[in-house]
Amino acid sequence: MRIFKYCYTGFTFFFSYISTSLSLKGLSVQAMMIGSATGVLVFSVVPVCPAASGTLQIAVIGPMSGKDHDAGQAMLNGVKLYVDEVNESGGIDGRKVEVIAYDDQNNKAMARNKAMEIARDSTALVVIGHYYSSISLEGGKIYKEYGIPAVTASATAPEVTGGNSWYFRVVPDTILQGKFCTLYLKNVLEQDTVNIVFEQDAYGTTLRQSFERASRDSGLRIKNIWGINSEIDDVDGKIDGITHEMQLDPKPGALFVALQDHQAAKLVRSIRDAGIDPAIMGGDAIGSGSFQRQFAQIPSETQSPGQYTDGIYAATFIIRDISNRQARQFSKKFNQRFDKDPDDIAATHYDAAAIAVAAIGKAIIEIDVAQTRKNIRKQLNSFRTIETAYKGITGRIFFDAHGNVVKPFPIGVYSHGRLISAPTQLGAIVNPDMIIDLRKELEEGHIIPMDDRFLYRTMIVYTGIDINEISDINPINETFTADFYLWFRHKGYLDYSQIEFLNAVEDLRLKDDPLMEMTDTNIAYRAYRIKGNFKEVFNFRDYPFDSQTLSIRLRHKKYNRERLIFVTDDIGMQRYSGKTPAERLKKYLGLSNEAPWHLQDILVFSDIGAADSTLGNPGMFHAKADTAISYSRFNVVTEIERNARSYVLKNLIPLFIVVLLGYIMLFVPPEGPPFVARMSLGVIALLTAVFLRLEAVSQLQNVGYLVALDYMYFAVYVLILSGIAITVAKHRALRKGKNIQAKRLDYFSRLFQPLYIVIGVGIFVYLY
Repeated sequence: MRIFKYCYTGFTFFFSYISTSLSLKGLSVQAMMIGSATGVLVFSVVPVCPAASGTLQIAVIGPMSGKDHDAGQAMLNGVKLYVDEVNESGGIDGRKVEVIAYDDQNNKAMARNKAMEIARDSTALVVIGHYYSSISLEGGKIYKEYGIPAVTASATAPEVTGGNSWYFRVVPDTILQGKFCTLYLKNVLEQDTVNIVFEQDAYGTTLRQSFERASRDSGLRIKNIWGINSEIDDVDGKIDGITHEMQLDPKPGALFVALQDHQAAKLVRSIRDAGIDPAIMGGDAIGSGSFQRQFAQIPSETQSPGQYTDGIYAATFIIRDISNRQARQFSKKFNQRFDKDPDDIAATHYDAAAIAVAAIGKAIIEIDVAQTRKNIRKQLNSFRTIETAYKGITGRIFFDAHGNVVKPFPIGVYSHGRLISAPTQLGAIVNPDMIIDLRKELEEGHIIPMDDRFLYRTMIVYTGIDINEISDINPINETFTADFYLWFRHKGYLDYSQIEFLNAVEDLRLKDDPLMEMTDTNIAYRAYRIKGNFKEVFNFRDYPFDSQTLSIRLRHKKYNRERLIFVTDDIGMQRYSGKTPAERLKKYLGLSNEAPWHLQDILVFSDIGAADSTLGNPGMFHAKADTAISYSRFNVVTEIERNARSYVLKNLIPLFIVVLLGYIMLFVPPEGPPFVARMSLGVIALLTAVFLRLEAVSQLQNVGYLVALDYMYFAVYVLILSGIAITVAKHRALRKGKNIQAKRLDYFSRLFQPLYIVIGVGIFVYLY
């Protein structure tokens, strides 16, 4: 902005000088000078687009210091990771995106000051933050007044976006959380009595109100409601009083916690230490990574993870085991970049950055920052339907008329100190017309009503795999053999014979003779050992420097995603032991350093398959909603890389000898009888190269496209043909008595070919 003012001032001076030189009337000159001075004043007050600096700025505001600095750092890391990916791929229309961090310390007064600094004094186009709802409300007033779009990925109080058309939210609000938690406690956990503890702030109050209304409507009896104001109350004393009251009650009932993470952790610890073990459920603050971190320094929790938290249910925004492949890749990149696993705060802010950047990319960037900010808000508002939704790592993101995201959220339960998907999930029914007998489904409990909508009761099947060996990798047939252990854990009945392997060569079925089996009232468990052949589509474009993926994919033939979801059993597969699956399994896979293939990585994830069909259901013939049939898939993808060093030693050394033979040809005199010998060397080298290529390509199927090896041999053909052509040209020059020209051709060929080889090798090393 300062550069722009300098330029504008220079332009004013120049225009004034020209006006004087042209002897304009004094009145006109004065008018121009007044106009110019006004222009300088206006541009010094109104921010201009950072076009002068060539970057587009995004502000991230949160608790970068203080007791919640871990959450603030997670916010910043999530945003930075996405922005860095955008910049590495060229930015937005060639312009880099810059992240500017602001620290509000979760303090209302500081939040107002920093929000004013962003909105009035900076050239930031979008704000991402704040962390708490109460702090976001303070900042939101400033953003609304000055007209700058803001996106929150953690503040869930409805008031944050309600009545503020400049604020957007990429996570479900507390109204929806309260309703979901009520249904879960009543219908899934089968509780009939509940106590409520809430924080007397924007987040806790709205969550308590929503939960209370839904409880009274559903018949869930509320025994006690306790409020805590962390700003003025003796929090420890309040928590001790709540714990004492629950101790005196022989049947205290369930406990719903609508506290912030710090206070919730204190309450849980106090209750557990008192020996009280009620069913506990809470909002997103309980499901956050910051809640888990409150127990990290407790010695007993370190020795036996989950002593305090196991069995607690919570609403949350993302759970690793149920996340899609995109989320798994995000987790991997985050770990590589910051040397730790991402929590839900990092994930949701990654999505917030993604949708903010998407809006900036679609908006018209103008000189005036205020107008550009309006354009970006307009583009954020364009994400209004599932068709225009942004596909993020936490799901599809699109907003309602109040700027709230429209999407369900998972329910998690703590196990061994980790938040995993709860055994039963509640998912929204997008198209009720697909239900043939709704009354029967309601009576059997497969579907639960909520307001004017219906929810599926979905079985979660924890699925794990340990690979023993991968062998017989056949590029020609595009098949491989896998030997592995496979297990399932779940609640309720599951017909294992209906589980099919989607890419198995032969029909693989899970028979009624499992390796291990266990069934009780709470959990069912089965483990199998399977060996079979699987089909995979190979990509040979980089052959012989190629990498391939070997996939094992399974699904349930009968149940769609609304009835069953496969999730990865991270705890069972020891994901948290400090080593990746690839590191743990590498020595058992039969892929040694001398083998034709090297193991790169192993990805285990669940995703969704879909097919658009009415299935002949009359209720679907004229349905306006989506008719897609979706089903859950469990995938294990083994990434392997061809052992290029071994291939070069076995196959490319003969080619090097051919190239050397072609170069030796240049030193045979082309005059007299040696001309025939020199030409014979060139022809033999060329034919040998052609034969070697045919032999090498015969190891592949007829792929129908050129591979890297083809280009390598084409380069050798050109090299040998150039030697033959130079030999003919030199021979003709000598016959015509042009000895100097012949010598020049000789020198050129002897210098050109080594240079050609060095450049060619350099290109291949760079590309592969």
